[in-house]
Amino acid sequence: MDLKVLRTKRSSVKGRVTKFSNYLDLVKDISSLTPIQEADLRIKLTKMEALSNEFDDIQQQIEVLSSDNLELELEERYTIEQLLDTLIATATHVLSQYNSNNCNQSVSGGHSQCQNNPISFKLPQIQITKFSGNYSRWMEFKDMFSSLIHSNNQILPIHKFQYLNSYLEGDALGVISNLEISAVNYSKAWSLLCERFDNKRQLVNNHLNALFNIEPVCNESATALRSLIDNYNKNLRALASLGEPTTYWDTLIIYMMSNKLDSNTTFKWEEFRKTLSEMPKLEQFTSFIRDRADILETCTQNKSNNQRRHSAPPQSSTNKYQYQQKPFTKSFSVTSTNEKICNKNILCLVCKGRHFIYDCPSFLSKTPEQRKAEATRLKLCHNCLRIGHTAYQCKLGSCRECKRRHNSLLHFKTAEIPVNTVTAAPPDDRNGEASTSSAEVSVGYTSQPACHVLLSTALVQVINPETQQTGTVRALLDSGSQASFITNDLKLQLGLKSFSINTTKIIGIGNSSSHYVTERCILQLKSNYNKFSAMLTCSVLPELTGYLPRSNIDLKHFNIPANIELADPSFNDSKPVQMLIGSDLFWEIIGSEQKSLGTNKPFLRSSQLGWIVSGPIFIKCEPRQFICNFSASHSSLENLNDQIAKFWEIEDLPKCPSLLSDSEKACEQHFCAHTRRLQSGRFVVKLPLLSTPDCLGDSYKLAKRRFLNLEKRFRKQPQLKRSYCDFISEYRELGHCTESPIDIPETYYYFLCHHAVLREQSESTKCRVVFDGSAPTTSGYSINDLQMVGANIQDSLYSILIRFRQYKYVLSGDIEKMFRQVLVHEDDRNLQLILWRENENEPIKTLVMNTVTYGFASATFLTTRCLWQLGEDCGDELFKVIIQKDFYCDDLITGADSEQDLLLILNSVSSILKSGCFNLRKFRSNIPAIFSQSSQINLHDNLSLSESSSALGLGWSPTSDCLHFTINLPTSSDRNITKRFVMSTSFKIFDPLGLLSPCTVQPKLLIQQLWIKKLDWDETIPHTLKKDWDKIVNNYPHLSSIQIPRQVLIGNAILVELHSFSDASLHAYGACIYARSTNERGQVKVMLLCAKSKGYPKICRLKLS
Repeated sequence: MDLKVLRTKRSSVKGRVTKFSNYLDLVKDISSLTPIQEADLRIKLTKMEALSNEFDDIQQQIEVLSSDNLELELEERYTIEQLLDTLIATATHVLSQYNSNNCNQSVSGGHSQCQNNPISFKLPQIQITKFSGNYSRWMEFKDMFSSLIHSNNQILPIHKFQYLNSYLEGDALGVISNLEISAVNYSKAWSLLCERFDNKRQLVNNHLNALFNIEPVCNESATALRSLIDNYNKNLRALASLGEPTTYWDTLIIYMMSNKLDSNTTFKWEEFRKTLSEMPKLEQFTSFIRDRADILETCTQNKSNNQRRHSAPPQSSTNKYQYQQKPFTKSFSVTSTNEKICNKNILCLVCKGRHFIYDCPSFLSKTPEQRKAEATRLKLCHNCLRIGHTAYQCKLGSCRECKRRHNSLLHFKTAEIPVNTVTAAPPDDRNGEASTSSAEVSVGYTSQPACHVLLSTALVQVINPETQQTGTVRALLDSGSQASFITNDLKLQLGLKSFSINTTKIIGIGNSSSHYVTERCILQLKSNYNKFSAMLTCSVLPELTGYLPRSNIDLKHFNIPANIELADPSFNDSKPVQMLIGSDLFWEIIGSEQKSLGTNKPFLRSSQLGWIVSGPIFIKCEPRQFICNFSASHSSLENLNDQIAKFWEIEDLPKCPSLLSDSEKACEQHFCAHTRRLQSGRFVVKLPLLSTPDCLGDSYKLAKRRFLNLEKRFRKQPQLKRSYCDFISEYRELGHCTESPIDIPETYYYFLCHHAVLREQSESTKCRVVFDGSAPTTSGYSINDLQMVGANIQDSLYSILIRFRQYKYVLSGDIEKMFRQVLVHEDDRNLQLILWRENENEPIKTLVMNTVTYGFASATFLTTRCLWQLGEDCGDELFKVIIQKDFYCDDLITGADSEQDLLLILNSVSSILKSGCFNLRKFRSNIPAIFSQSSQINLHDNLSLSESSSALGLGWSPTSDCLHFTINLPTSSDRNITKRFVMSTSFKIFDPLGLLSPCTVQPKLLIQQLWIKKLDWDETIPHTLKKDWDKIVNNYPHLSSIQIPRQVLIGNAILVELHSFSDASLHAYGACIYARSTNERGQVKVMLLCAKSKGYPKICRLKLS
């Protein structure tokens, strides 16, 4: 099929994906789907899964027809597949939530149907709390789930599995995440959970830990004493149910509890203890504490009643706000018979009982904040708690604590408000209550409250993965950021090791960009709220944002429930932010439960870090600035940008070797500490990990899906399948991989995705299997994210090629399967697993890769460092320099000025490499006679190789000993010429030494013009520039006929001079270096050694350059 038609079909697929994405954005924000919406989403999800297969078919055909642009097409495949995976996973999650809600309803209804006698009234719905892996919650979850679902024979096993999956999260969900949801697997999933969390030792340890860490009583109060007793009893009962002999622990528990008491209660206990003739029993101690709590509660209530009586004004017939009840003639503890008779017509608005509201047990059990909210809901006067008037109209006395216009039962202590504090305005109150004094507000009371927004903040622990140094920082949670950030101060504070990255622009709102990122750090983030932990890669900036919030906010109107544990307890205090958590982790942290604090007030949102406070807040001052922390890294067209970076890297001269970074030093130290050699001489290495692989999520499902897609490709390309099978078979025969006895390891693991890359120009391996170590797991991290990359310890390509042109006789070769000659330690092999089977009717097997795997971030360092170590250990300075300086990855480019020296190098270097199990092969030389004299090589293998060769990508013919250039450019006469096409085509001309600089400078100048005109990547270039491009492309084929002698020096040179020239014009500037050599007979040879050319930077700098 025509390539243009295929790309049109692919564009159609992308359009359908975009429409589904927009539809999903609307659906996932709906709190509860209707049955019609659920059915519609399920149909669309089925179509999207089919569309994924359709895209795979189209993309495979495009890749076959676009061999010249294979890298770009593979990048396009990766982008669209990632989007499809995300959309399908999101839709599946939305449907599972819908099923979970229906499950809750069915469980509640099903439970009621099990009763023998029907109930005539509606029971409250039974909710099963989600289980996250907290051992202290396991028994509660297990009993509830067993009674409602597990033991219910009317529920099918597959439905039980679905319910179980919906009620698990965090570590608990990870236990069964590798099991497919099916009826057969349910019993196995439940058994796995019970095996993991029915851990008596762990359960006992948790309850013991809770006993030793119960909060002490700071201020003597009935509530605090009862809470102390309740906490101890709860944990002791749990330990007794686990078989612990708690009945013999009385002395120990009494000692622990007495140390938690306040000073007054401790004194009273010691007095009581003296009255006992024997050692006190736990029952006596708890009885004493309960009695003490009752006494404190009674005294407090009586004191409150007396003060209320004294504050009540005399009855007046002129008081129009008198009502049927007798004011302030109540008792919190008992009510006399006369009072009951007098108050028989009184109705409490809270519980509908026959008593005043301030005698209501339900009302008194609430916190002052909750009482105030209840009074507001019932439209009561906040001063006397009666209906019909407001606090400003009330004739009764004010609060005895603060003298403000509210009842003493509604008084709660708040911190003194500093000068720069702003007070949250209460919602529009028909009672007209004034909640603040005028001194607390910086503007007139009559001004209209302005809407501000509280941003989500949390206190988190951040840990240096290498040193385990820990700090607690304030983090801003920002779903509008594509990346996470930390301040440079935090990096220094924790001693984090940073690694350099290509300069990345940070795009803000309005497409503005004022910051650039050049370094990143990897750190571990832990929650203060639960056991949540994650590895996070953060970019480093000098500062993130200003103080948040912009000023302190008074919390008196927020009424946050006392049982809510906030992620940032001081969210209302204006403080700096040292960390920004972006969307790379945001959606893993954020929970689904949300609570409103009221009209015009922010919301509480559950999360792995605790409850987050965020949303609108009305305060009585106008905002002078709005904060927008939206950021997007400029990462579109990354593949093309990487090509641009490599292009300009080749254009630049090699830099002087710099000192190793801290990360590179750590990688070097890891290699020295963990590398050993077997008796055969083969190296065994460990992967240089930044931290433990615990943060890796599940990688099996993605690897399996990619493998099944690969098998679809095999069906259409049988020849590819044969080559692929041969490759894997060879891998297994050589012992480079072995079959695992188990499908999925019980400990940490990582399954590698793999695919084929066809290399027609290769003389040995036409089909090469490439492993993807950057495929993310369900936690968002890949194995490459955890690895140190290591330093580049070999010479630059430029330096090796310059030396290559000096020798009279040269030799090239490469190491056979270099990466696979280095073994990986057994402990790390679970991190390099693959899925494989030769035939689709066979079960999928797990293969363990035993050697260094190309595709890993550290693979190049590990293998080249082993090669470097061979040179270090060889004992001969000449061969040490050759091994350490003349290899570029696995390619050898070296030489000598005599045949004998070159033969010695061939034999010695081959022998040294064989001692480390590295086999040097595929030799080329401008003097092939040395091959017949060497005992180290297979002459037949070298004679069978083609005459055409290359030296590190540069064309070289050993017979003529000349350099040449292979120019294979796509025709442009019948196609649309865009900036993308111009850039991609220009990069295909590989000229590292600048020998074609007069020709290659022309496309550089054209690229500059395209940049100046700010054309889009796929926009057709102007007609005038197209004419220039056509002229360049038409001349390029002639470059293939150019032959340049490799050797630049004359034979037996006794004098060598380097002559350099440079100049600039209005369009470009350049330099070239010629080598002038003279021999003993006075003969002279002048040859161009290297050159560079560039487009102009600024005209005023041309001559200076």
